[in-house]
Amino acid sequence: MEKISLGIDIGGTFIKYALIDKQHRIKEKWKVETVKYNTADEFYDYICSNIRNVDEIDKIGVSAPGLIDEDSNVKSYAAPNVAIMYGTNINNEINKRTNKKVSAINDAKAAGLCEFKIGNAKGYKSSAFLIIGTGTGGCICDENGVVYGKDSFAGEFHNMPFVNAEIGGLDKMGDYASITGLVNLYNKKVNREEQVQYGNEVCKKYLNGNESAVSSVDEWIGNIVAQLIVITVFYNPEVICIGGGISEENWFIDKVRETYKKTCREYLEADFITTEINRCKYNNDANILGAVIKASI
Repeated sequence: MEKISLGIDIGGTFIKYALIDKQHRIKEKWKVETVKYNTADEFYDYICSNIRNVDEIDKIGVSAPGLIDEDSNVKSYAAPNVAIMYGTNINNEINKRTNKKVSAINDAKAAGLCEFKIGNAKGYKSSAFLIIGTGTGGCICDENGVVYGKDSFAGEFHNMPFVNAEIGGLDKMGDYASITGLVNLYNKKVNREEQVQYGNEVCKKYLNGNESAVSSVDEWIGNIVAQLIVITVFYNPEVICIGGGISEENWFIDKVRETYKKTCREYLEADFITTEINRCKYNNDANILGAVIKASI
């Protein structure tokens, strides 16, 4: 029987699993809730206890949040349910419980690697990826794949700084370009009774012409484009792919492209910029596929 790969995507709410063949086709997938444990040993025991078909598995690719270096050391805290991973080596922890080859990568870098190898950035010599969710993640690639940087911090786009006069210091762009940022923008413009919890609620109101939602989305798109402009200035890749559930919306991608081109022309005074803005091809499965691709390199 042909061996298959296992992809594991560790998130703050769910841990997703997928069995993937050599053609990057997902044969089976399942998920479990992410449970908060007091020790890393308990957490990794839980992850591995939910692995299926272990005898059929050749290698395991793991996607996880937070700063993860090229040797799969977790170098920063992430969501509360997975913060216990800080200071551990993902490869070692899962290998000693499964006796399989393991390779781990940051979730946004996994998504970028997936798009670089088999998605909408395939064939490009330079590419960048902006993943929009609760926060914003990112990744840059050259012709050889993911660029980590000296401290594995390259592509941590959420942390792009800007001077915020309201707080009298530096702030993070990602807090304003994320889905959370959109919700915050809208809720500041409306009465308490009209406030919402989720970004799709704002987007629905936007598409229905709600005045507060329209002005919020316009401002939010401007924040996203500010991140794209920074990426363009420091790297000027051939393509920037945008991921996250919102990127599947045609109106969103069209508006980002239009605003990006206008900003290049009016702010940068650079009509010559040809960086393409595209969506990611593998949104929901990008993390898992990218992790397995990393394990195969």
